[in-house]
Amino acid sequence: MYAYVKAFLSMETENWITAHVHAFQFYGGVTRIIVPDNLKTGVVKASRSEPIINRIYQEMAEHYNTTIIPARVRHPKEG
Repeated sequence: MYAYVKAFLSMETENWITAHVHAFQFYGGVTRIIVPDNLKTGVVKASRSEPIINRIYQEMAEHYNTTIIPARVRHPKEG
């Protein structure tokens, strides 16, 4: 297994998306499911049944034909 690390000065939406795109390029593909923590840049509202995903992040997922399922609150290592 490989680790991909990219540093940014902030986790603004543009950087969040850029980090994902660069990771997809590094790994040579995209997973079927992305399980992010509940960082506000990606997840507007955490909810077990109906989380609200940042619109731009959701559009990126649709473009890459993947699904975003945020980790449960206080359980970031699940997935």
